Amino acid sequence: MIPKLAKVLVVTDFTADAGHSLPFAYAIAEPGGEVVLMHVIEHQDNPNPLYAHYSEDDLSNPDRRRKAVAEVEERLRGMIPKGSQEKSVTTTVAAVVHPAVVDGILQEARERKADAIVIGSHGGSGLAQLLMGSVAEAVTRHSEVPVLIVPHKG
Repeated sequence: MIPKLAKVLVVTDFTADAGHSLPFAYAIAEPGGEVVLMHVIEHQDNPNPLYAHYSEDDLSNPDRRRKAVAEVEERLRGMIPKGSQEKSVTTTVAAVVHPAVVDGILQEARERKADAIVIGSHGGSGLAQLLMGSVAEAVTRHSEVPVLIVPHKG
């Protein structure tokens, strides 16, 4: 049986690499389906007060959090490819506040019942990749649905 990808979650961090992955989400989404264009705003609600550099994050304030989410959602709306209407694919934007990017992506995919995730790769390698890891790699490793990684071309 050939799976239908009616709901595709595409992740962006607003870099050029992430922007290159957007058309692929629309390409694999079924006509009449939905693409959820999302960005994770990394924020720790209860930072550890033992850190010497501890200071209250602006997003701890509910009004500032709402404003940040609205700004990100507006930026996401500006990224919707023009050809998406021709394919009859609906786009939903989501700015998710979460303490960890990977967990935020996976949680959003579960909650929205996504059929697939599309994510760009920055093409990291060497020591930086070893120390920092890769969001795309971690999402792929822990996802319950297929993940399409669009490689860095630069």
